[in-house]
Amino acid sequence: MIPRRIIWHHSADNSTAHQFEKINRYHKSRDFLRSSLGFYVGYHYLIEWDGTIKKAREENEIGAHDTGENLNSIGICLAGDFSTHLPSETQVKQIAKLVTEIKSRWDIPITRIEPHRWDDDTECPGKFLKDNWLVETYLEHEGNTMLRAFLWIGKKFNLL
Repeated sequence: MIPRRIIWHHSADNSTAHQFEKINRYHKSRDFLRSSLGFYVGYHYLIEWDGTIKKAREENEIGAHDTGENLNSIGICLAGDFSTHLPSETQVKQIAKLVTEIKSRWDIPITRIEPHRWDDDTECPGKFLKDNWLVETYLEHEGNTMLRAFLWIGKKFNLL
C-alpha cells in the first residue's frame, strides 16, 4: 500500500492517562486485524496527552481507522475528546512534526490531510477542531515561510 492521504481522529476519551493499551484492547474486542507490529489498534499512530507517540502499524500497512477509507491512508489519533476540550500544546507540536515527516516520506499533498468526519457520519475529531485544524497546525509549526504567510493573510481577512 502506498499512502496518499492522512486521516486524523480523536479517541473521544477525556482521560489524560496513556490510552494506547485501552484502545488496543477495545480494537481487539472488535476483531480488528493484528498489525505487523503486534497491535490491534486501527490507527497507525496515537499521540498521547503528554505528547508520547505510539506507532501501532507500519505506514505502508492497511489501517482500520476509517471504514472504506483505509486502503491508501495513514490514520493518526490524538488521545482526548475534542468535543469537550482542545489538544495539549505538546500534542499540537507532536502532530505537526509527525505530519511533516509523513508528508516528506510519502509526498502527500496538503489537500489530502482530512478529518475522519469527512467520510463517515461522526463528529470525530471533535466539534472544537475545525476541518482544517490539522492543516493550519502543520503550517504554523512546520510549513515553509511562504505558506505560513499565506495562512496568516487568510486568517486576518477571513479567507480561510
